[in-house]
Amino acid sequence: MKHFLLLIALLTATLPVFANGVCVVDADAAKYLRLVSSDVQVEVYNQISITVTTQQFRNEFSEEVNFKYGFPMPEGGSATGLRWFTNGQWYDADFSPEAQDTILPGPGGGTSNTNLLSFLGAFPLYLEVNEALEPDSVITFELTYVEMLPYKFGIVEYFYPNDYQLIQNIPFDLQSFNFTLSSGRIIENLTTTSHEDEANIAFSDYNGTVTIMLAEQPADRNYELQYTLSATDLGLVGFSNFFPEPPACDEFGQGFCAFIAEPDGSAISPTINKVFTLIIDRSGSMYGTKMEQAKGAAAFIVQNMNEGDRFNIIDFDDAVTSLFTTHQYFNSGTLATALSYIYGLYADGSTNISGAFETAIPQFSAASTDTYNVIIFLTDGEATAGITDTPGILDVVNSQIATTETDISIFSFGIGDYVNEQLLTLLANQHNGIATFLKNDELEEVVTNFYLTIQNPVLLNTNMTFSPNMVYETYPIPLPNLFKGIQMLVVGRYDTPGMVNVNLSGNAFGSPVSYDYPLTLSETNTLQMQFLPKLWAKQKIAYLLQQYYSTTGTDAEGIHDQIVDLSTCYGVISPFTSFSDNTGTTAIEQEWLQEPQSSNTAVVISSVYPNPATEMAQIKFTVKLANTQTATITIYNMLGQEVATYTLPINGLGEQMFTWNLQNAQGQRVTNGNYFAVITTQDGTATGKITVLGQ
Repeated sequence: MKHFLLLIALLTATLPVFANGVCVVDADAAKYLRLVSSDVQVEVYNQISITVTTQQFRNEFSEEVNFKYGFPMPEGGSATGLRWFTNGQWYDADFSPEAQDTILPGPGGGTSNTNLLSFLGAFPLYLEVNEALEPDSVITFELTYVEMLPYKFGIVEYFYPNDYQLIQNIPFDLQSFNFTLSSGRIIENLTTTSHEDEANIAFSDYNGTVTIMLAEQPADRNYELQYTLSATDLGLVGFSNFFPEPPACDEFGQGFCAFIAEPDGSAISPTINKVFTLIIDRSGSMYGTKMEQAKGAAAFIVQNMNEGDRFNIIDFDDAVTSLFTTHQYFNSGTLATALSYIYGLYADGSTNISGAFETAIPQFSAASTDTYNVIIFLTDGEATAGITDTPGILDVVNSQIATTETDISIFSFGIGDYVNEQLLTLLANQHNGIATFLKNDELEEVVTNFYLTIQNPVLLNTNMTFSPNMVYETYPIPLPNLFKGIQMLVVGRYDTPGMVNVNLSGNAFGSPVSYDYPLTLSETNTLQMQFLPKLWAKQKIAYLLQQYYSTTGTDAEGIHDQIVDLSTCYGVISPFTSFSDNTGTTAIEQEWLQEPQSSNTAVVISSVYPNPATEMAQIKFTVKLANTQTATITIYNMLGQEVATYTLPINGLGEQMFTWNLQNAQGQRVTNGNYFAVITTQDGTATGKITVLGQ
């Protein structure tokens, strides 16, 4: 399943995929390096998750082998870093301005290996490692990715693909999972639905942890967690970060910000009535599973209308049929009529898309600005009857909507491999909707979950402004409508810290409404907010992808180049870029995105050894000023939370050494993951990164 228009990241369900990364030696012969251990570190801040997954592989073949690394990325996840450890050294993958090579090792490219293809899922990430691995040698991969976690009605879900049974049934030496949550809203519950007996769970009002440790067991389950947030802190929350230097990628300033808006999701809060049409393709190619799933989705939708909603069903092959002549109010009688009609649908004939819209759109002439007007369009093919060319169909739709003088949101769902992706994308793009492309067996689940997200609209024609006008380059464009229990994420840039009033406006029940939220744009650079540049770049890339898939010719080439530049500079993988092995040399520097560093050289860290650390880490640093007497060493985790603090006497300038025992302030060994050591003297600071493994 793929989306060409992402107006709100949480409108679609994430479908399960399988397992950790895999090192493919020969895909056709199902030859892989053995996965020995897996460690997953997750840091979540207000539903933004940063996952660092580390996997160790061993070559158990009798000869050296070349291989390709693959990982089943979650839909909506963006890879931000990939490195590997072998022969005592870390190597960082470059961000290449070329689309990734998806051909797997082996004479047939792995096309016949259904287990491997199922394992890698719809969004695999690949890296071709240049150097062969010697027999009985090990190699460790560390992948980092960021994602906005799925959220509905106060419940946030986290999913990590840990089920490895399609690749390997041999037990892992060790499986470890550490989940750290920091929330701006009160956490009411934190649980795992996959490892109830093995998980160690703790949470307070605003923080939570989940730890799972398994030794000598097969990886036969994914990691699935969910947490529930209080419904008393709704509205708009913001977070921001101001970097010491502007990025070299653009001229939009040093500040990055994000805002999450959520309306009241309680049952007593009012919702806007819908005028709703479901257009179902029943041409001959829909025969079988696709038709049955379309009928199931249609039945679910009509059974879950709200009181006061009006609806209709249009179905088509070469001919077009309408359940009612006009939209009818939802009640027990119209529901019974609709269900009988839906279950009687069958697939036959050609595909008259233009005729379906020519029938559906004029029926909205009786609608008004008081209602949320929606078309859900399900099809599995290209137009073969009526008007068949894309510009002609778009002209029909646009002219019909203009005639009705009514705003209509169109959500297109393309099923299978033979749909007109450009047409469905443009229909959605031009009419405030989403185009979603599905496999044959995904329709019912995806459409029913999608409908639940738009079931209760509360704010239409949403707009966000800032006073003073300090925030710019905001995405998505346009903003989505707001629905009960569903969040809206907006990212932006700023160059002047300070107080700003965020105004959220739109239409509700036929009248304009407006809400004001005073917030502070940060003037400081903090470890906790280092994810914001990548989140901003990810959202802008999503917007540019909409434009790219809606454009042709030289304009499309220019947008393609913008996406490549954003991806490589900000370190966020896109459909047009990839990771590459250049033996650890980083072609595109991203120093400004790293942890905060001092602009002076009073303190300089020369080395952290060993790194990764398993028992202790020795930090060597040099003091450049003779009057320095003490140094404070503070250890932070990836969320910027203080783990431990130490004071070290300093006798003037020269090289110093501090040994961290990998323990927190309570004397407990820290969990595996990435940490920052910040060394502070009266004259300056220096920061080093430490990776902790092998608990």
